[in-house]
Amino acid sequence: MFYNLLFQLYCGSSVVVMPKFSFTGMLQSIVKYKISNLFLVPPIAVMLCQRPEARKFDLSSLRTILSSAAPLSAERFKQLTALLPQVAIFQCYGLTEAGMVGMETNGEQRDKPSVSAGVLLPGIVARVQRADGTYAGFNEPGELVVKTQSMASGYSNNEEATKETFVDGWVRTGDEVTINESMEIFIVDRLKEMLKVRGFQVAPAEMEAHLTEHPFVSEVCVVGIPHEFHGELPFAFIVPEKKTAALLAKYPEEEAKLRDIIAKHVTDHKVPYKALSGGIEFVDSVPKADSGKLLRRVARDNAKKLLAEKAEQAAAAKPVAA
Repeated sequence: MFYNLLFQLYCGSSVVVMPKFSFTGMLQSIVKYKISNLFLVPPIAVMLCQRPEARKFDLSSLRTILSSAAPLSAERFKQLTALLPQVAIFQCYGLTEAGMVGMETNGEQRDKPSVSAGVLLPGIVARVQRADGTYAGFNEPGELVVKTQSMASGYSNNEEATKETFVDGWVRTGDEVTINESMEIFIVDRLKEMLKVRGFQVAPAEMEAHLTEHPFVSEVCVVGIPHEFHGELPFAFIVPEKKTAALLAKYPEEEAKLRDIIAKHVTDHKVPYKALSGGIEFVDSVPKADSGKLLRRVARDNAKKLLAEKAEQAAAAKPVAA
């Protein structure tokens, strides 16, 4: 509402709004209306890179792409640039409680693409805060805390949440970030979504970005499942790429082999505690909000139910001693 609609109308731009998202419909609209600026979320960027329909439409009218709601990986950034070489790709970061916070400013530097969420906009003050309340330095992770000219005063009829988020005139974003010497903001992950495996922190967003680089993977959501010894284990809900999904439907006995292939993709490139030791489950879709954000809490609940069902099935299958 703030940027995609109101700011565009303020600038005198025409805005094309789809009543309901359809990937083919989006491509048709780009051609029909000669759309020059495209606002999207990373799952749609994945579709542009992976689905063959994107190469059947004339998208030459596009000049800029703005991605938001979640980080866009460096690999996906490169794939989009290869697909649409004439397009400058930007990322931005904001939250309802504080309005727009940062926006990417170097989308023209295609030879050195940046996957930052941008630099602070004028009038916005930010700090990176460690868990103990002290300030982090450059390139050191911590919670992003901001003060803006468009801050909300609190949450309606929710005093407890207001006290937790709005502290001494600042907004606690709940996002773990780093800020470099060029004042670029890099989103690490949601603090409450960070996994803790054997005492080590594992960022789901990092795992998801790596997994979507595999040609057999279309979408993915990584969550932590409780473990008595390790604390948590990474568990992945994976939407297979279209042809892979068709093969699995025809040959379901190949699921175990595909799990091994995808798990090896992680173990070959990541440290041992980031292995998908919690498991892999193939699904038709991952839970997402209308904005495109992954609903990790829903995915976590689904994982717990799934594992409980499997435990019950395993217990029922055990022979009972006479």
